[in-house]
Amino acid sequence: MKIFLLIFSLLSLSVFGASKNVGIILKKQGQVELLSNPNQQLIQKGKTVLYEGLYYSITSVRPGMKIQNGNILRTGAKSKARIVYKNGDQFNVGQGTAYKVSWKKEKGKKTETTVDLIYGSLRGVVSKKGPRNNLKVKSRTAVMGVRGTDFYFSQKGSSGKTEVSVLRGKVELVQKSPETMPLSKEQLKRVEIPQGFSAELISNLIKTDKKTKDKSTEAHITLNQTSKHELLHIQKESKVVESKADKVVEKEVIRELKQLERQAITTTLEDIKEYQPEVYEEIKKKKVKSIDVVNTTVVAKAFKKAPLKKAKKSFDDLDIEVEDDAYDKYFSDDEKNKPHL
Repeated sequence: MKIFLLIFSLLSLSVFGASKNVGIILKKQGQVELLSNPNQQLIQKGKTVLYEGLYYSITSVRPGMKIQNGNILRTGAKSKARIVYKNGDQFNVGQGTAYKVSWKKEKGKKTETTVDLIYGSLRGVVSKKGPRNNLKVKSRTAVMGVRGTDFYFSQKGSSGKTEVSVLRGKVELVQKSPETMPLSKEQLKRVEIPQGFSAELISNLIKTDKKTKDKSTEAHITLNQTSKHELLHIQKESKVVESKADKVVEKEVIRELKQLERQAITTTLEDIKEYQPEVYEEIKKKKVKSIDVVNTTVVAKAFKKAPLKKAKKSFDDLDIEVEDDAYDKYFSDDEKNKPHL
Protein backbone atom coordinates (compact mmCIF):
# COMPACT_ATOMS: atom_id res chain seq x y z
CA MET A 1 0.00 0.00 0.00
CA LYS A 2 2.79 2.41 0.92
CA ILE A 3 4.61 1.68 -2.35
CA PHE A 4 1.41 2.40 -4.31
CA LEU A 5 0.89 5.70 -2.52
CA LEU A 6 4.48 6.73 -3.14
CA ILE A 7 4.20 5.98 -6.85
CA PHE A 8 0.85 7.77 -6.98
CA SER A 9 2.28 10.88 -5.35
CA LEU A 10 5.22 11.00 -7.76
CA LEU A 11 2.88 10.67 -10.74
CA SER A 12 0.30 13.21 -9.61
CA LEU A 13 2.26 15.86 -7.74
CA SER A 14 4.10 18.12 -6.92
CA VAL A 15 1.01 20.33 -7.12
CA PHE A 16 2.96 23.55 -7.23
CA GLY A 17 5.32 22.21 -9.85
CA ALA A 18 2.34 21.80 -12.18
CA SER A 19 1.50 24.21 -15.00
CA LYS A 20 -0.82 27.09 -14.14
CA ASN A 21 -3.33 25.58 -16.59
CA VAL A 22 -3.40 22.15 -14.95
CA GLY A 23 -6.21 21.47 -12.47
CA ILE A 24 -5.72 19.33 -9.37
CA ILE A 25 -8.35 17.09 -7.77
CA LEU A 26 -8.59 18.62 -4.30
CA LYS A 27 -11.58 16.61 -3.13
CA LYS A 28 -13.98 14.02 -4.52
CA GLN A 29 -17.16 12.28 -3.44
CA GLY A 30 -18.36 8.95 -4.79
CA GLN A 31 -17.48 7.63 -8.24
CA VAL A 32 -15.46 10.13 -10.28
CA GLU A 33 -13.58 9.17 -13.46
CA LEU A 34 -10.93 10.84 -15.59
CA LEU A 35 -10.94 10.24 -19.35
CA SER A 36 -7.47 10.82 -20.81
CA ASN A 37 -5.04 9.87 -23.60
CA PRO A 38 -7.47 10.28 -26.54
CA ASN A 39 -6.60 7.99 -29.44
CA GLN A 40 -8.17 7.22 -32.81
CA GLN A 41 -7.41 3.53 -32.32
CA LEU A 42 -9.04 1.30 -29.72
CA ILE A 43 -6.73 0.87 -26.74
CA GLN A 44 -6.75 -2.78 -25.71
CA LYS A 45 -5.43 -2.42 -22.17
CA GLY A 46 -7.68 -1.12 -19.41
CA LYS A 47 -11.12 0.50 -19.57
CA THR A 48 -11.89 2.79 -22.51
CA VAL A 49 -14.78 4.86 -23.79
CA LEU A 50 -15.53 6.27 -27.25
CA TYR A 51 -16.39 9.99 -27.43
CA GLU A 52 -16.58 12.09 -30.62
CA GLY A 53 -14.55 9.57 -32.61
CA LEU A 54 -11.76 9.17 -30.05
CA TYR A 55 -11.06 6.42 -27.53
CA TYR A 56 -10.25 7.62 -24.01
CA SER A 57 -8.61 5.68 -21.18
CA ILE A 58 -10.72 5.64 -18.00
CA THR A 59 -9.10 6.10 -14.58
CA SER A 60 -10.82 6.32 -11.20
CA VAL A 61 -10.00 9.69 -9.66
CA ARG A 62 -8.14 10.19 -6.38
CA PRO A 63 -7.27 13.46 -4.59
CA GLY A 64 -4.06 14.89 -6.01
CA MET A 65 -4.53 13.73 -9.60
CA LYS A 66 -4.06 16.26 -12.41
CA ILE A 67 -6.56 17.37 -15.06
CA GLN A 68 -4.46 17.80 -18.21
CA ASN A 69 -5.23 19.51 -21.51
CA GLY A 70 -8.03 17.70 -23.35
CA ASN A 71 -9.06 15.52 -20.39
CA ILE A 72 -12.72 14.81 -19.56
CA LEU A 73 -13.92 14.57 -15.96
CA ARG A 74 -17.04 12.51 -15.29
CA THR A 75 -19.04 12.20 -12.06
CA GLY A 76 -21.66 9.55 -11.37
CA ALA A 77 -24.92 9.76 -9.45
CA LYS A 78 -24.43 11.26 -5.97
CA SER A 79 -20.80 11.93 -6.92
CA LYS A 80 -18.99 15.28 -7.04
CA ALA A 81 -15.50 16.75 -7.28
CA ARG A 82 -13.58 19.94 -6.57
CA ILE A 83 -10.81 20.99 -8.95
CA VAL A 84 -8.37 23.71 -7.83
CA TYR A 85 -5.69 25.43 -9.88
CA LYS A 86 -2.29 26.70 -8.81
CA ASN A 87 -3.51 30.32 -8.49
CA GLY A 88 -6.59 29.27 -6.45
CA ASP A 89 -9.27 29.18 -9.17
CA GLN A 90 -11.75 26.37 -8.54
CA PHE A 91 -14.40 24.26 -10.28
CA ASN A 92 -16.98 22.49 -8.12
CA VAL A 93 -18.39 19.70 -10.28
CA GLY A 94 -21.95 18.56 -9.58
CA GLN A 95 -23.33 15.03 -9.64
CA GLY A 96 -24.07 13.39 -12.98
CA THR A 97 -21.72 15.71 -14.87
CA ALA A 98 -19.16 15.40 -17.66
CA TYR A 99 -16.98 18.24 -18.93
CA LYS A 100 -13.91 18.61 -21.10
CA VAL A 101 -11.25 21.22 -20.36
CA SER A 102 -8.78 22.48 -22.97
CA TRP A 103 -6.47 25.41 -23.49
CA LYS A 104 -4.41 26.84 -26.32
CA LYS A 105 -2.05 29.74 -26.80
CA GLU A 106 -1.68 31.56 -30.10
CA LYS A 107 1.42 33.63 -30.79
CA GLY A 108 1.17 37.07 -29.22
CA LYS A 109 -2.06 36.25 -27.38
CA LYS A 110 -3.06 35.05 -23.91
CA THR A 111 -3.76 31.41 -23.26
CA GLU A 112 -7.45 30.74 -23.89
CA THR A 113 -9.12 28.16 -21.62
CA THR A 114 -12.37 26.51 -22.66
CA VAL A 115 -14.68 24.28 -20.66
CA ASP A 116 -17.12 22.18 -22.70
CA LEU A 117 -19.96 21.08 -20.45
CA ILE A 118 -21.21 17.87 -22.05
CA TYR A 119 -23.98 17.47 -19.47
CA GLY A 120 -24.60 18.29 -15.82
CA SER A 121 -23.44 21.31 -13.86
CA LEU A 122 -20.48 23.07 -12.31
CA ARG A 123 -19.84 26.06 -10.08
CA GLY A 124 -16.73 28.04 -10.94
CA VAL A 125 -14.85 30.64 -8.92
CA VAL A 126 -12.37 32.36 -11.22
CA SER A 127 -10.09 35.31 -10.47
CA LYS A 128 -10.13 38.12 -13.02
CA LYS A 129 -6.42 38.59 -12.27
CA GLY A 130 -5.54 34.97 -13.00
CA PRO A 131 -4.72 32.86 -16.08
CA ARG A 132 -8.41 32.03 -16.68
CA ASN A 133 -9.63 35.63 -16.82
CA ASN A 134 -10.77 35.01 -20.40
CA LEU A 135 -12.42 31.67 -19.67
CA LYS A 136 -15.18 30.41 -21.95
CA VAL A 137 -17.75 27.85 -20.81
CA LYS A 138 -19.79 26.11 -23.50
CA SER A 139 -22.89 23.94 -23.54
CA ARG A 140 -24.73 22.52 -26.55
CA THR A 141 -26.76 25.71 -26.93
CA ALA A 142 -24.75 28.54 -25.35
CA VAL A 143 -21.35 30.12 -24.74
CA MET A 144 -20.56 32.02 -21.56
CA GLY A 145 -17.73 34.53 -21.27
CA VAL A 146 -16.21 34.79 -17.78
CA ARG A 147 -14.11 37.71 -16.59
CA GLY A 148 -13.62 36.79 -12.96
CA THR A 149 -16.67 35.75 -10.99
CA ASP A 150 -18.55 33.10 -9.00
CA PHE A 151 -21.00 31.38 -11.33
CA TYR A 152 -23.12 28.23 -11.68
CA PHE A 153 -23.54 26.74 -15.16
CA SER A 154 -25.95 23.92 -16.01
CA GLN A 155 -26.83 21.93 -19.12
CA LYS A 156 -30.20 20.22 -18.74
CA GLY A 157 -30.20 16.74 -20.29
CA SER A 158 -31.27 16.59 -23.93
CA SER A 159 -33.69 19.54 -23.69
CA GLY A 160 -31.17 22.02 -25.05
CA LYS A 161 -31.70 24.24 -22.02
CA THR A 162 -28.76 26.10 -20.48
CA GLU A 163 -29.09 27.79 -17.08
CA VAL A 164 -26.61 30.22 -15.52
CA SER A 165 -26.63 31.88 -12.10
CA VAL A 166 -24.16 34.59 -11.05
CA LEU A 167 -23.32 34.76 -7.37
CA ARG A 168 -20.62 37.39 -7.77
CA GLY A 169 -19.45 39.62 -10.62
CA LYS A 170 -21.11 39.30 -14.03
CA VAL A 171 -20.95 37.15 -17.16
CA GLU A 172 -22.21 37.31 -20.73
CA LEU A 173 -24.34 34.47 -22.08
CA VAL A 174 -24.58 34.12 -25.87
CA GLN A 175 -26.62 31.76 -28.02
CA LYS A 176 -24.42 29.22 -29.82
CA SER A 177 -24.79 29.30 -33.59
CA PRO A 178 -26.51 26.11 -34.86
CA GLU A 179 -24.25 23.94 -37.02
CA THR A 180 -27.12 23.19 -39.41
CA MET A 181 -27.97 26.87 -39.85
CA PRO A 182 -25.04 29.19 -38.91
CA LEU A 183 -25.94 32.69 -37.71
CA SER A 184 -23.93 35.90 -37.77
CA LYS A 185 -22.77 37.56 -34.53
CA GLU A 186 -25.51 40.15 -34.97
CA GLN A 187 -28.21 37.48 -35.20
CA LEU A 188 -27.18 35.63 -32.04
CA LYS A 189 -29.14 36.50 -28.92
CA ARG A 190 -27.17 37.43 -25.84
CA VAL A 191 -27.63 38.72 -22.31
CA GLU A 192 -25.35 40.12 -19.63
CA ILE A 193 -26.12 38.49 -16.29
CA PRO A 194 -25.41 40.66 -13.24
CA GLN A 195 -24.72 39.51 -9.72
CA GLY A 196 -27.76 37.97 -8.04
CA PHE A 197 -29.50 37.01 -11.29
CA SER A 198 -30.04 33.83 -13.30
CA ALA A 199 -30.65 33.32 -17.01
CA GLU A 200 -32.20 30.47 -18.95
CA LEU A 201 -31.47 29.97 -22.64
CA ILE A 202 -33.34 27.60 -24.95
CA SER A 203 -31.88 27.63 -28.43
CA ASN A 204 -31.83 25.88 -31.80
CA LEU A 205 -35.61 25.78 -32.14
CA ILE A 206 -36.21 25.28 -35.85
CA LYS A 207 -39.40 26.69 -37.43
CA THR A 208 -40.63 26.45 -41.02
CA ASP A 209 -42.68 29.20 -42.64
CA LYS A 210 -45.81 27.57 -44.06
CA LYS A 211 -45.95 29.89 -47.08
CA THR A 212 -42.29 30.27 -48.10
CA LYS A 213 -41.04 26.99 -46.60
CA ASP A 214 -38.06 28.95 -45.28
CA LYS A 215 -36.53 27.60 -42.08
CA SER A 216 -35.43 29.77 -39.18
CA THR A 217 -33.88 29.19 -35.78
CA GLU A 218 -34.96 30.89 -32.60
CA ALA A 219 -33.56 31.33 -29.11
CA HIS A 220 -35.41 32.33 -25.96
CA ILE A 221 -33.58 33.94 -23.05
CA THR A 222 -35.18 34.78 -19.72
CA LEU A 223 -33.47 36.75 -16.94
CA ASN A 224 -34.73 36.74 -13.36
CA GLN A 225 -33.46 37.36 -9.86
CA THR A 226 -31.99 34.13 -8.50
CA SER A 227 -34.51 32.42 -6.22
CA LYS A 228 -34.08 30.59 -2.93
CA HIS A 229 -34.87 27.32 -4.73
CA GLU A 230 -32.04 27.85 -7.18
CA LEU A 231 -29.60 28.85 -4.44
CA LEU A 232 -30.34 25.72 -2.43
CA HIS A 233 -29.75 23.63 -5.53
CA ILE A 234 -26.39 25.39 -6.08
CA GLN A 235 -25.45 24.78 -2.44
CA LYS A 236 -26.25 21.07 -2.71
CA GLU A 237 -24.30 20.60 -5.93
CA SER A 238 -21.17 22.54 -4.93
CA LYS A 239 -20.46 20.93 -1.55
CA VAL A 240 -18.23 17.83 -1.69
CA VAL A 241 -18.27 15.27 1.14
CA GLU A 242 -15.28 12.91 1.16
CA SER A 243 -15.46 9.28 2.20
CA LYS A 244 -12.88 7.78 4.56
CA ALA A 245 -11.29 5.90 1.65
CA ASP A 246 -10.74 9.13 -0.29
CA LYS A 247 -8.76 10.58 2.61
CA VAL A 248 -6.17 7.78 2.50
CA VAL A 249 -3.42 9.50 0.54
CA GLU A 250 0.30 9.96 1.11
CA LYS A 251 1.27 12.58 3.73
CA GLU A 252 3.19 14.69 1.23
CA VAL A 253 0.12 14.78 -1.01
CA ILE A 254 -2.03 15.87 1.93
CA ARG A 255 0.36 18.70 2.77
CA GLU A 256 0.35 20.01 -0.77
CA LEU A 257 -3.42 19.73 -1.07
CA LYS A 258 -3.82 21.73 2.14
CA GLN A 259 -1.53 24.38 0.70
CA LEU A 260 -3.59 24.38 -2.49
CA GLU A 261 -6.81 24.84 -0.50
CA ARG A 262 -5.27 27.79 1.39
CA GLN A 263 -4.49 29.38 -1.98
CA ALA A 264 -8.10 28.83 -3.10
CA ILE A 265 -9.34 30.52 0.08
CA THR A 266 -7.01 33.49 -0.44
CA THR A 267 -7.97 33.94 -4.10
CA THR A 268 -11.71 33.67 -3.37
CA LEU A 269 -11.52 36.15 -0.48
CA GLU A 270 -9.72 38.67 -2.69
CA ASP A 271 -12.58 38.43 -5.18
CA ILE A 272 -15.22 38.70 -2.42
CA LYS A 273 -13.51 41.76 -0.96
CA GLU A 274 -13.93 43.61 -4.26
CA TYR A 275 -17.51 42.59 -5.07
CA GLN A 276 -19.02 41.91 -1.64
CA PRO A 277 -17.11 43.81 1.07
CA GLU A 278 -19.76 43.11 3.73
CA VAL A 279 -19.46 39.35 3.13
CA TYR A 280 -15.67 39.65 3.24
CA GLU A 281 -15.79 41.31 6.65
CA GLU A 282 -18.03 38.54 7.99
CA ILE A 283 -15.77 35.74 6.72
CA LYS A 284 -12.61 37.51 7.90
CA LYS A 285 -13.83 37.23 11.50
CA LYS A 286 -13.79 33.43 11.23
CA LYS A 287 -10.69 31.25 11.22
CA VAL A 288 -11.48 29.75 7.84
CA LYS A 289 -9.67 26.53 6.98
CA SER A 290 -12.04 25.18 4.35
CA ILE A 291 -13.12 26.61 1.01
CA ASP A 292 -16.52 25.01 1.70
CA VAL A 293 -17.07 27.55 4.51
CA VAL A 294 -16.31 30.45 2.15
CA ASN A 295 -18.49 29.17 -0.68
CA THR A 296 -21.36 28.32 1.68
CA THR A 297 -21.27 31.78 3.30
CA VAL A 298 -21.61 33.43 -0.13
CA VAL A 299 -24.72 31.38 -0.98
CA ALA A 300 -26.19 31.83 2.50
CA LYS A 301 -25.96 35.63 2.29
CA ALA A 302 -27.63 35.60 -1.13
CA PHE A 303 -30.31 33.21 0.14
CA LYS A 304 -31.52 35.66 2.81
CA LYS A 305 -32.23 38.36 0.21
CA ALA A 306 -33.49 36.14 -2.61
CA PRO A 307 -37.18 35.80 -3.56
CA LEU A 308 -38.84 32.49 -2.76
CA LYS A 309 -40.45 32.01 -6.15
CA LYS A 310 -42.31 28.86 -7.11
CA ALA A 311 -39.97 25.86 -7.18
CA LYS A 312 -39.13 24.30 -10.51
CA LYS A 313 -39.66 20.58 -10.95
CA SER A 314 -35.96 19.79 -10.62
CA PHE A 315 -35.93 21.52 -7.23
CA ASP A 316 -39.00 19.78 -5.74
CA ASP A 317 -36.96 17.67 -3.32
CA LEU A 318 -35.55 20.71 -1.50
CA ASP A 319 -38.61 21.26 0.73
CA ILE A 320 -38.28 24.96 1.52
CA GLU A 321 -41.82 25.96 2.41
CA VAL A 322 -40.53 27.66 5.57
CA GLU A 323 -37.58 29.93 4.86
CA ASP A 324 -36.04 29.75 8.35
CA ASP A 325 -36.12 25.96 8.36
CA ALA A 326 -34.37 25.80 5.01
CA TYR A 327 -31.69 28.24 6.10
CA ASP A 328 -30.91 26.31 9.29
CA LYS A 329 -30.83 23.03 7.39
CA TYR A 330 -28.44 24.01 4.64
CA PHE A 331 -26.39 26.93 5.98
CA SER A 332 -26.13 26.47 9.76
CA ASP A 333 -22.67 26.87 11.31
CA ASP A 334 -23.53 23.96 13.60
CA GLU A 335 -21.79 21.01 11.93
CA LYS A 336 -24.13 18.53 13.66
CA ASN A 337 -27.14 20.05 11.90
CA LYS A 338 -25.64 20.14 8.44
CA PRO A 339 -26.98 17.58 5.97
CA HIS A 340 -24.55 15.55 3.85
CA LEU A 341 -25.04 17.45 0.61
